[in-house]
Amino acid sequence: MLRVSQVANRLNLSPSKVYQLIERGQLSHHRLGASIRVSEEQLTAYLTETERRRSELDPPRPKLPRPRLRHITLQ
Repeated sequence: MLRVSQVANRLNLSPSKVYQLIERGQLSHHRLGASIRVSEEQLTAYLTETERRRSELDPPRPKLPRPRLRHITLQ
């Protein structure tokens, strides 16, 4: 079981953001007395649910031509 600080480190988030995810019901957890713990399975389930698949969600971006810098003269 992971503490909130450990979950925050793994997700590269602040502990307060992890508490927000828990309060919103987005991250399942166990409450043991006054402490909150998240199991490996719960963390994996959260990551699976929030995984974005670029090919499914975002259309490919067209490559734009790079602007030429005409005001700079190289010597």
